[in-house]
Amino acid sequence: MRYHLKIKTVQLLSWILLLVSTVSLGQGQYKIHSHNDYLQDLPFWEAYAHRAGSIEADVFLKNNSLYVAHTEKEIDSARTLEKLYLKPLAGLASDGKLRELQLLIDIKSKAEPTLAKLLEILQNYPHLRSNCNLQIVISGDLPAPEAYKNYPNFIHFDHQNLNNLDEINLGKVAVISQNFRNYSQWNGLGRLTAKDMEKVESVINLAHQKGKKIRFWAAPDTKTAWGRFAKMGVDFINTDHPGEAFQYLESLDQRTYLLQEPIPVYRPNYRHDSKAKPKNVILMIGDGNGLGQISSAVIANKGQLTITQLKDIGLIKTSAYDDLVTDSAAGGTAMATGKKTNNRAVGTGPEGEQLSNITEILANHGFINGVMTTDNITGATPSSFYAHQSERDNSTGILKDLLQSSLNFFVSAGAKDYSSIRKKFEKKDISSLRHFNNKLAIYLSEVQISDPSSRGNLFPKHVKEVLKKLGEQEKPYFLMIEGAKIDSNGHSNNIGGIVQEMLDFDEAIAEVLKAADKDQNTLVVITADHETSGFGIVKGSNENDEIEGDFLTNDHTATMVPVFSYGPQSERFTGVYENTEIFRKISRSLGIEN
Repeated sequence: MRYHLKIKTVQLLSWILLLVSTVSLGQGQYKIHSHNDYLQDLPFWEAYAHRAGSIEADVFLKNNSLYVAHTEKEIDSARTLEKLYLKPLAGLASDGKLRELQLLIDIKSKAEPTLAKLLEILQNYPHLRSNCNLQIVISGDLPAPEAYKNYPNFIHFDHQNLNNLDEINLGKVAVISQNFRNYSQWNGLGRLTAKDMEKVESVINLAHQKGKKIRFWAAPDTKTAWGRFAKMGVDFINTDHPGEAFQYLESLDQRTYLLQEPIPVYRPNYRHDSKAKPKNVILMIGDGNGLGQISSAVIANKGQLTITQLKDIGLIKTSAYDDLVTDSAAGGTAMATGKKTNNRAVGTGPEGEQLSNITEILANHGFINGVMTTDNITGATPSSFYAHQSERDNSTGILKDLLQSSLNFFVSAGAKDYSSIRKKFEKKDISSLRHFNNKLAIYLSEVQISDPSSRGNLFPKHVKEVLKKLGEQEKPYFLMIEGAKIDSNGHSNNIGGIVQEMLDFDEAIAEVLKAADKDQNTLVVITADHETSGFGIVKGSNENDEIEGDFLTNDHTATMVPVFSYGPQSERFTGVYENTEIFRKISRSLGIEN
């Protein structure tokens, strides 16, 4: 008993905190109806804290009192309409904190005497009778429609007959409710059939044509159903789970995306000699870019991307040395050095020892080395290819390593933060890029880079120009290209940002494959350091390429990520293997022992 009481107290405190944080906020675009709300652990407060637009209480008149219960046998003398609903509402109203709300009183006893008692009780609540934010709506056992006009202005009705809408006084009707099972037996999984969809939409349209809101009872109560009803225009979405429904619907628009302008797709020519030793290597890393992220961009872009034109495909395991789930530092280090390390470490091993990275090794073989990223150059992934620090946030140490690194150039955001390295790295504009004889720094922005809708094709354009200049050099080159912001949009569970950043990355991939086709001597490897957010596609439309996604977390996951490869030796990268094998397979492709 003590344990049960403790749990209830914790729940109460958490809901009170949630209420305090949301009481002054609006309901959002989609409104939920807390069905049989009195059955919740905290009637009224749980639904109200989760911004329900409508709250339902079944009411019986017995012994001259109004009790809230599902059946007459379940009546509890302590659970009255006043105690559970009217007094909390009155307290909020008197403090001026009551937000817009519909209280739906479902009468289970005879209509006229029950309504008479309700009006009697409401005489004691002037703040409720006159509050413009509260609409008291009567449902269940109703008086005849012609009698609606006999009730005070603060009383409205839940009308349930579609056949007499042209005959009654709709001014007293607040909402039209219908039994969903009269139109469909859909269980809330998958999708409505086209025939049932037409039936349900016809009811919604009829109510809206009459200027009335619509609610369905006996409707499926799943995430899929909530989302479908929201997009169909149901005004009050019926649920027995107001907390879950609120959280799902609050982020529905952010998790739904429809691309306005598809990007072009490049189809590589496959004219290279697959058995030859490549001259150049381009490693492309989509930070946080898993199959869900790629799939969303494929669907949004009408079923095609440049990356999906590639035929050699594998999967890598991404765990860190000290954790099943890696971060970008350990993930980047594994690919740059061929060694697993602790999370947060860049270019150092589990004991803090310095690890040789691929740019240092290839510099000894005469390679030009470069890094391009939409992040700052001290970000965890780019720094894994030149730095040696046990802490990824040690920007001072990472910058010192950059000055002593084997990088010939880098392209990144954040020019404002790197004035201290200008004596070593000559700042260049992309249009003035001529050669890589000196150490060069090319910046995409002064601070953090803007999202693709604002920056346009800035990054793919820089990739194209850099590859053009690299192609004019006699020396071989290694280039790491990171699409960094797929990850940050995964962390914020922003599907639109994920798709846009993935499409931007795919445009960069197109430029890389064009360059590879031109010289026919460049190995291209495209992968990710890890997956972010457990992103999946739960609904969408084949007709208009709309996507609704959902997320397991706002953190990284241990899900394997794909590897796409193209050019000489690309067949090496098929199969399933550890992320450290990226380093080894590149080295072996170049004929370099390590």
